[in-house]
Amino acid sequence: MNPLNRATFTLHRVTGTFIAIFFCMWFFTGLVLLYHSFPRLDRSRAMSISDSLPERLVFTDSLPSGLRSLSISSSGARTIVSWSTADTAVVCTPEGKPVGPATYADALQTASRWLDAPIVRVDTLTERDQWIMYSRYIGELPIYKFHYGDKNKSELYVASRSAEPLQFTTLRSRFWSWVGAIPHKLYFPSLRADVDRWKMWLHTGAAICLIASLSGLYIAIFLWVKTRRHTGRWCNPLRGRLMRLHFTLGLIFALPLISWSISGLFALQKVPSWLVPFEGPEYVSSSKLWGRGMTDADKYKLDYATVLNAYPDARIVNYGRIGSIPTIEVSTPDSYLIFDASSSELRPLDIPRQTVEDCVSHLFGEDITMTIETINEPDNLYYGIKSDPPLPVYRVRLDYPGSPVLYIDPSDGDVTFYNDNRRTRKILFSGLHYLNLRVFAGHPGAWYMTLWILCITGIVFCLTSAILGWRYIKRKLRPKNPLI
Repeated sequence: MNPLNRATFTLHRVTGTFIAIFFCMWFFTGLVLLYHSFPRLDRSRAMSISDSLPERLVFTDSLPSGLRSLSISSSGARTIVSWSTADTAVVCTPEGKPVGPATYADALQTASRWLDAPIVRVDTLTERDQWIMYSRYIGELPIYKFHYGDKNKSELYVASRSAEPLQFTTLRSRFWSWVGAIPHKLYFPSLRADVDRWKMWLHTGAAICLIASLSGLYIAIFLWVKTRRHTGRWCNPLRGRLMRLHFTLGLIFALPLISWSISGLFALQKVPSWLVPFEGPEYVSSSKLWGRGMTDADKYKLDYATVLNAYPDARIVNYGRIGSIPTIEVSTPDSYLIFDASSSELRPLDIPRQTVEDCVSHLFGEDITMTIETINEPDNLYYGIKSDPPLPVYRVRLDYPGSPVLYIDPSDGDVTFYNDNRRTRKILFSGLHYLNLRVFAGHPGAWYMTLWILCITGIVFCLTSAILGWRYIKRKLRPKNPLI
């Protein structure tokens, strides 16, 4: 055997043995993730335990001109009005009085409203723990952690400064996270607290998987072809049931393993622009397309009291805009609605094409050539596996480097953006990692079944790798008989 092939065999044995158990874990936890995600606070429930908004704002006549933002929200028993101009940002009560920091009593009231169960212990956290690992929680510290005495062993995290609920877990959700999301995504506080280090571990694991998969495929083809030359027929060249099973599954499963490894390399990572070049914006969000904050205050004809009269269960009222169209966004425990505030009547938002054209031209250049059409069915980029995305939407194709396309929901201004670079990432990550492919759109049963078959096959294959690797290690560690 030549040195290159010998080195490839050694490389495959070492990397395959090292990564087999991890691969087996990723396949198993991936199946769990199909049904149980990492715990996330139910925002609808958080709104439902809050007081109703006041029907009128006492101080609105004293608001300054040049408003850039205005929001009225309810959190627990506190109603907060936030407004800003170019020079000032104010947080006050509906009566216009300053809002002080929340007290422990406010946090306790939030916890009491959240669950009808006795609170048996309260911890004050000065650093993040397993269930509040994300960096957005740093600014909320210290955080109260309320332990309930119910059968589900529920735990609620409440911000000490605002008394807002941040996270909620139960014994069941914690269990499924420990056998699903946490090991699969390496959601360990010691790693996740440092995002760069966490990404490095994810990408290192994916790189080792890719090396083991590619070297294994090379060896399988090499042995297969060599056997064909000696015997004149295509057959399994290895001896022993476990070795033969490993070889067969490796030939069948090599491409899925390679694709998952590649998708792991592109997890939380952009496709380099030198690989897939593009010009203009890298990403187009709703705020980037339509603009942030408010438009001119005198354009808002829809009265706050009219909104509250129609939606007394509103918990958040936010003044915004879609380009030059003034809007009022209303959040209730059960719905999210946007109204065109240029009329004094409640009129659901319906973005006209001219507004889309004006805003896209402002972002990409006034001389941009575009095609705007209304689509009522999913296409090759805009689709969903378990259900269709919101329809109808505007599909805006631009004559621009990178072939950008925007999907815009006229009822709320939500924007989905793709260019060649983002299309490539969609394929390399979501397409390869969890089969987010057009062929499965509208066919969740086929999608689930395919993932189950691939993951079960992967578990069996990785178990054969682990057993063979362990045998290889034992042979290497076994002392040799001395010469007599």
